[in-house]
Parts: sequence; structure tokens; C-alpha cells
Amino acid sequence: MLDFAPHSAVGGVLAQIAGAVERLSSETTPTALLQATARELQERLDARMTVISRRDGERLREVASWTPKGLSTRSPLADYTYLLDDYPTTRRVLQTGRPAIVSLADPGADPTEAFVLREMHMDSVLMLALPSGLDTWGLIEVYDMGTRVFDEDEVALAHFFARQAGGLLAQLEHTESVQRLYRETLASLANALEEKDAYTHDHTQEVVALALDVGRALRLDDEELDLLELGALFHDIGKIRIPESILNKPGPLDDAEWGIMRSHTIAGEAILAPITSLRDVLPIVRSSHERWDGRGYPDGLAGTEIPVGARIVSVCDAFRAMTERRPYRNPLDEREAVRELRRNAGTQFDPQCVGALLQVLRSRRVEPGEVRLHRPAHAA
Repeated sequence: MLDFAPHSAVGGVLAQIAGAVERLSSETTPTALLQATARELQERLDARMTVISRRDGERLREVASWTPKGLSTRSPLADYTYLLDDYPTTRRVLQTGRPAIVSLADPGADPTEAFVLREMHMDSVLMLALPSGLDTWGLIEVYDMGTRVFDEDEVALAHFFARQAGGLLAQLEHTESVQRLYRETLASLANALEEKDAYTHDHTQEVVALALDVGRALRLDDEELDLLELGALFHDIGKIRIPESILNKPGPLDDAEWGIMRSHTIAGEAILAPITSLRDVLPIVRSSHERWDGRGYPDGLAGTEIPVGARIVSVCDAFRAMTERRPYRNPLDEREAVRELRRNAGTQFDPQCVGALLQVLRSRRVEPGEVRLHRPAHAA
């Protein structure tokens, strides 16, 4: 027990715990916090894997996990959803907040939890509720192999980390809620375009959604994704200053009209420049019509001189434009648009961004809303 350890040993343990809590406190998004919590618990308890799942009504779904040295950050069952009705011990942990230990070495172990252990190729699990404010946010599971027995000190340590993570999670989710409201307020500015250009609003929302998926496929971090979201949202805001006769012309633009149209990226930068919080978004808005080969506008940037967010917006914007009806042409179907993307990869578009967009489009063809349940044999 820690109470009877030499003074220097206790000090060392406390220093390690303090360092771990400091690391958790430094995380700035719920996703990063949960991953860090999984890592700390796996390392502190010297376990085989830690999994954190979010509760959504009567279902659980994995949102973070960690193994030694991060060799795999997804559990074998990461793609499945769990019904609480199938797992009474899990439900009891979530309802009472009291930890539970399940081991295959125990002949009286809950058979449904034993079923999961075998599917995970594990022998024992420590289960804890993850609180957030006054609610139970989800479940923490610490897995190990062999005849592992989690002792009283280990359970207390895991419970401590669960409470710390839960408190930090509540703060971060509140911050995210405030930021979401802020973004929705900013979006009302972008929506002013709808009065001038009938297709712009829906087009912009689709570009935002596509751009975020492409950004995730390219493994952008959370801060980069935030900038990308706002850059995609505002990439056409400068069109507010373009005459409607040009925006909605039922035919191709002439050279003079194209000159006016091309000014919208600089106009967009000027519109957003007074908003201090959007400072880092300006390069995406200004450069969203640059080309990989340097023949774009307004600055003739080429290759990686173009901000990555602008490269992503460029290819997503072009795909959506090709597949939408315009006053002067019919839309292309997706296969034709994909051929155009491939043909222009390396000239108009960053080839890596094209590849990521094609990956996203393929994944979107999977049946939407499909839920893969992981159920005990007797409930399947």
C-alpha cells in the first residue's frame, strides 16, 4: 500500500501523478484529452490496453484507446457499437459510478463481459465510469492479459484519473459549445451571399464538410482543422463585393468580368482582416484559387508555397462546382468530376489533396448510418 512505502518512494509516485495530471490539463480538445487519458492509464497501470467509450443513450462506442508505446491506437472492436442491455456489469458501472473488475480466471465472471474479453484477446478488465459534470459521459476500460489482479491502489489511481479527466472534459466541452456558437454567428456573415448568389450557401456548406473530411484524411491536427473549417466557410465571402450581373451571368464571363471575379479573394481577405480572431484564416481565403503549377491568382503561388488549407479548399471547391448546376451549364456526374480531378492533379491541384478527396468520396459511398453491433453470442 502507498501509505507504508518509504517517504522517497511516495514522493516519486506523487511527482509522477502530478506530471500526468499536468499533461492532461495541457490538452486543448476533448479528443486529445481522452487519448491522453487512455495513454496515462495504460502506462501508470502497466496494462495491455486502455479503451474509452462514449455513452449515447443506451449505446456505447469507442472514442479513444492506447496500447504500450502506442503500437496500435484502435482496439480490435473499435468499429462496433455496444447495447447496454446486453452488458449488465457495464450498465451497473455507469449507473453507480463504482468500478468493477472482470477476469476470465473467475468462474463466476459475467458471461457477457467474458465474451468481450475473449473477443479482445484479453484476460481481465478494470471498468470505470467517466464522469463529466453531473452526468456519466462514458466508460473507461483497462485491459490486461494473464492472471492480472487489479489491487486496491491501482483501482484508486484509475478512479482518480477518471475524475480528473471528467472535470477537464466538462470544461473543454463547454469551451467547444461557446466556440460553436461563435462560428454559427460568423456563418451568418457568409450566408449574406445567399441573397446575391442562389447556389453559394449550399455550395459553401458542402465545401466545408468535404474539406474537413479531406483534412482528417491528411491527418491535420485539431488546430489546423479549425482553421480549415473557417477558411472553407469564408473562402467565397469576397463575392459580396462582386456585381450580381457577373455572379449570375447565364454564360461564360469575358476577360474583363473574369478580372472582376478574380478580385473576390483579395476582397474576402479585406472583409475578414479587422476580425483579430480570424487572422490565421486569411491566407486560406486569399489563396483558395491559387494553382499547384503557379498559374492561379492572386499571387501566382505554386506547390507548397500555397497554404495547405487553401490547397484543400481549392480541390473541394472545384469538385462541388463541377457537380452543381450553374446558370451556364449542366452539372457533371461524380465519375466525370473525378476524372477531371485526376486529369488536373499536379497542374491545378495538389496531387496529395486530390488523392485524399477521392478517398473521402469512396468512403461516402458506404451505406450511411450503418451501425455494427457487437453483441454476446446469446444475444446475437
